[in-house]
Amino acid sequence: MRTLLFFMVCVVLLASCKQKLNGYSGMGKKPVYLPLDSLTDIRNTSPQPIGKTGTIFLRDSLLFLLEEYKGIHVINVNDSSNPRPITFIKIPAVSDFTLGGDKLYADNGPNLLSISIADIFNVVLISKNNQVFKPVLFPSLFIGPFECVDETKGIVIGWEDAYLENVSCSRQ
Repeated sequence: MRTLLFFMVCVVLLASCKQKLNGYSGMGKKPVYLPLDSLTDIRNTSPQPIGKTGTIFLRDSLLFLLEEYKGIHVINVNDSSNPRPITFIKIPAVSDFTLGGDKLYADNGPNLLSISIADIFNVVLISKNNQVFKPVLFPSLFIGPFECVDETKGIVIGWEDAYLENVSCSRQ
């Protein structure tokens, strides 16, 4: 049992290793950035099309549905045969959230937000704790070369396949 546990820990550690390459050119992954100045645009908007979803919470007759890196759909499900999107809470770089009382807690890139949802059509940012979460510096579940993250370009919100030139980062 100990041997198996040791082996599993070694595999995880080795899989997360970052290795420096010497000017690799070819296919790999490159980061998709969200500019830092867009992180402050937190507000209600009209309902948006649903795309890449995540966390779901049901509170009374309201369904809160995460739209990865964009915000949270709020849908009235009082009539389950006819759900009605009622608003969208724009939260740039959000990847998870939870509800507590009349507050919504969400990540916003590296920041942790507390948002009042007492009036669901007029959300109010209560507080923002900066640099709570570590930045994403490599593509998860990917082995191979990738473009090193340049944090001056913004927050990494994804990775895309691309032809890379003269990169030096890799996961083995």
